Amino acid sequence: MRLAKRKVLISHRRKDRRGIKYLTLLILLTSVGVVIAWFVLTIPYFCITRVEVKGEERLSKEVILKWAAIPRQSSIFRVNLKDVSERIILASKIKKAEVRRVFPSTLLILIQERSPFAYLRKGSRFWEIDEEGVVIGEAVEKQHLPLITGAGVSPDKAQRIEMGVKILANFQKSGLPLSRIDIINENYLVGYLEKGPRVYLRENHHLGYLSYLPLILQDAKRVDRRVKYLDLRFNQQVVVGYE
Repeated sequence: MRLAKRKVLISHRRKDRRGIKYLTLLILLTSVGVVIAWFVLTIPYFCITRVEVKGEERLSKEVILKWAAIPRQSSIFRVNLKDVSERIILASKIKKAEVRRVFPSTLLILIQERSPFAYLRKGSRFWEIDEEGVVIGEAVEKQHLPLITGAGVSPDKAQRIEMGVKILANFQKSGLPLSRIDIINENYLVGYLEKGPRVYLRENHHLGYLSYLPLILQDAKRVDRRVKYLDLRFNQQVVVGYE
């Protein structure tokens, strides 16, 4: 009986010694890790000496660096790449942003700018929007882009602006680009073909009928009739109005 108790006691002591060894090893490894981390974060070799920007088109590098707000002379490991990307994307002119580390001391910012797809008009001022309906900013130099009227830049009109952009894109794909689309009326929208008549659409517009429009216009031209408007607000038919 005494021999059994002695064996159990010896076994517990061995386990305790192993536990102490493992704990000592863990503390040692943790200490080494802390020292290495401190060394890496403070060594001048990894301090940021250059920030490169790629993908900019209309924006300047200086503007993008201002949005990025990257602290200079700090270790590239101290910079939170996700936070920097999110700060850049907050600017309405930026569609995508990615930040990478280039060892030993460079940060690379890759961006994709939003490209103007159409204009919103508010009074005598024009605002650029992209193909997603995002307002980029006030236009500095006016280009040959379609115009969306009746919304201004009001946030509560965002859904109708997106709808207008979608219609403009579909008409472009069909080979019948619109010069303008008016979304002011809550019940319907009015598009104006660059070379042709008005087109009426509803919110649940039947864009599947777009393929018929070139044939209708060609047929009207063949018989020397001038089309005043095309109405796509009705199901399974295209209403044509002649002058």
